Amino acid sequence: MYLIDSHCHIHDEDFPIETDQVLLNARSNSVTKVICIGVDLQDSIRALEFAKNNSSPDNQLFASVGIHPHEASTFTQDTIAELKKLAADELVVAIGEIGLDYHYNNSLKEVQKHALRQQLRLAQNLNLPVSFHVREAYDDFWQIFDDCVQSGGKIRGVMHSFTDSLDNLNKALDSGLFIGVNGISTFVKKPDEVKMFSSIPLNRILLETDAPFLSPTGKRGKPNHPANVKLIAGDLAAKRGLPLLDVARITSRNTQKLFNI
Repeated sequence: MYLIDSHCHIHDEDFPIETDQVLLNARSNSVTKVICIGVDLQDSIRALEFAKNNSSPDNQLFASVGIHPHEASTFTQDTIAELKKLAADELVVAIGEIGLDYHYNNSLKEVQKHALRQQLRLAQNLNLPVSFHVREAYDDFWQIFDDCVQSGGKIRGVMHSFTDSLDNLNKALDSGLFIGVNGISTFVKKPDEVKMFSSIPLNRILLETDAPFLSPTGKRGKPNHPANVKLIAGDLAAKRGLPLLDVARITSRNTQKLFNI
């Protein structure tokens, strides 16, 4: 059995667990591939360097580069060129995380929209998948997404940490996107949230931790790390009445298919 953490931030300078221990724990829990996700230009550089310096046959590390909506105010006319340079490295497997977040509004809405459009065009030009972060902004997001598809062709990607409505789930699935499932799925209680998670087809799920955030049930209050993908997979298997091996096999295959890893 092997598992993949499709979205984490273990490259962060302030990550609370030593890298060697993180990777050892991952190996011990059958997590053999990990994607480190950039949130701004410097963090994207750090994600790629971390993957280069720490990847091994037992712990294959990859990177995604992009400007998170919270950091959209840092987006300049030079940003796309810098991201394109980073994306030329074979360890960069996606653009992201990018999107819209109107919950905190750390960057102005129009600035977020501009950054999203530019980065979607980059992903299309490079034929790379996208890691999407969308929160309380789906009307604007789908308009931009559909416009970019119409003008530039298909967009492949994953809705990272998806927790929204069944309608938006179905729109994402109809658009060919995968759904990122993390520790949140292990502790939701509201009937509509439980129903939404149970409605995601297994062949469209990518497992992720978003480490060090969103630790699953049993690890709440502690820093999250890639090894906990196994707990998320186990919870998913139990809720669907499936063998853990099947959940691991199918979700890992989904992740490999999207990111070509």
